[in-house]
Amino acid sequence: MNKSFNIIFENKDIFVIDKQSYVSVLKNDENTTGITIIDILQKEFNTELFPISSLDFEATGPILIARNKDAYDFVAEQFKQEKVSKTYHILVNGIMDNSEGTIDRNLIVNEQTTSVNDSGTKSVTKFFVQEQFKNFAFVKVIPLTTRKNQIRAHFWSIGNTLAIDKIYGSDEPILLSNIKRRYKGIKKEKPLLKRLPLHLSQIEFILPQNKEKSVFNSPLPDDISLTLKQLRKYNKRG
Repeated sequence: MNKSFNIIFENKDIFVIDKQSYVSVLKNDENTTGITIIDILQKEFNTELFPISSLDFEATGPILIARNKDAYDFVAEQFKQEKVSKTYHILVNGIMDNSEGTIDRNLIVNEQTTSVNDSGTKSVTKFFVQEQFKNFAFVKVIPLTTRKNQIRAHFWSIGNTLAIDKIYGSDEPILLSNIKRRYKGIKKEKPLLKRLPLHLSQIEFILPQNKEKSVFNSPLPDDISLTLKQLRKYNKRG
């Protein structure tokens, strides 16, 4: 099994891949020469593949890859019509003003970035705070529209950037010494978390040849789970 991803479902039409952090689905600006998930699968199965969905280089969770053009068209149409349901979990900076709510702010998407602008395309994100700490919040997010970097831009717009986000906030890692009072560890400590804390936990869509939605889940990756464990211990909100 490749360490950069796991196949959590496959049939003659579709792969559902559980992507790990620091791996690309396709070659892009962040990965122009390194190996990609498509490279590995095409070599292993000796066939052309059609990527349907993707995630940020540092993000984790299920992605969809079609094994033929008909399957691609069938599932891609569901994305186009925004009929694919996705649930994310993220770690954001600061204290959330509301325990749940909806961010309804138009976005303009271009090749470089995604920005909030009244003249942009309607974009809607629902959120539910799962845990509130002194300096961070762990949040369940359900985007009702599909825009590039929608979650990252929306949470930036309300003053709660993702805890690590080199585009919309800071790329400084989360260290135990940042959250534990009177920390007495080694001088060069290993970060608890050093990448974008964006995880796709669940995706629901209709498989080719089916009529009902199938649901695929992905557990929180170890680095986010470890960070939450330490936040619960040392960063409780009074």
